[in-house]
Amino acid sequence: MTDECRQAENAVSSSGETLPAPAHIRHATAADTAALSELATTAFRDTYSLIDDPQDIEDHIAEYFPVDILAAQIRDPASTFLLLESPDGLIGYAQLKRSPAPPCVAGPAPLELARLYLRRQKIGKGLGARLMRAVHAEARDMGYRTLWLGVYDRNLRAIAFYKKCGFVEVGHKRFKFGRQWVSDPIMAMPVGGTP
Repeated sequence: MTDECRQAENAVSSSGETLPAPAHIRHATAADTAALSELATTAFRDTYSLIDDPQDIEDHIAEYFPVDILAAQIRDPASTFLLLESPDGLIGYAQLKRSPAPPCVAGPAPLELARLYLRRQKIGKGLGARLMRAVHAEARDMGYRTLWLGVYDRNLRAIAFYKKCGFVEVGHKRFKFGRQWVSDPIMAMPVGGTP
């Protein structure tokens, strides 16, 4: 991770609020599916409500975030969920997937960062950097050496965050979102390092 991303972990928001000390990161279990479904649904709506068609958003949520779908993904040995939790409940999550990397990802031993989301009111408080640090630690512990991801080309905040953390664009992939096909950037970086 870049120094800029590491510094963001300790950043204070514009309101002066710092990261609550009791927040911690842990692996998801089957008992987390309902809370994870609520978080994933809320974060997805909040992220895309101003840039996408409401029906496309709801269709995506219905396909990817129901409790039974997430329960199956939590049980899947090819998927790992990291949950960021405070005393008030889940505030963020990341999903790592052991899936084939596209040809444009040239780094050794690649692992996909499939999702990383925070609750809207927690963005800008260093929590994304903290969760990204945990993603790198998890990938390293699992024996992977490269992280890669696909990011929606209209999600400029996420693209900027990933760049700040050291990811670089290495290609594109086509992705169907609602009724449209989009060309999403593929980004990659070495686990625990900078490009």
